[in-house]
Amino acid sequence: EGHRALSNEEILKDMLGKEVFSFDRDECLIGVDVNGTATYGRCEIRRFPYCEGDTPHICFNRVNRQDKFWPDKNPYFYIDYKRIHCYPDIEGFTCSSCSPGRWCTPEGRCILDENMY
Repeated sequence: EGHRALSNEEILKDMLGKEVFSFDRDECLIGVDVNGTATYGRCEIRRFPYCEGDTPHICFNRVNRQDKFWPDKNPYFYIDYKRIHCYPDIEGFTCSSCSPGRWCTPEGRCILDENMY
């Protein structure tokens, strides 16, 4: 009594650790049709793994798209549910938010060539 269930958003916030996520910015792979055409859309966080432990961290391992690019020629990245993993909190370990590439904090997105920023 007196306990309230955490929302999916609250659980995700607790698991983010060194990772970032935004419903407004991030998109997930929804499916691929018989012709190999991918569909992307709003992420369903209920499909993310539940990371357990004292300091669980979720890592999205975003993948670059081949069909959508920013004006600076960097590709958009997406989250594939199959590539999301949980990691323990280990000093010096950083999540690979973008593969290939890296997370660019000022841009709030993944980029391929860090020398351009």
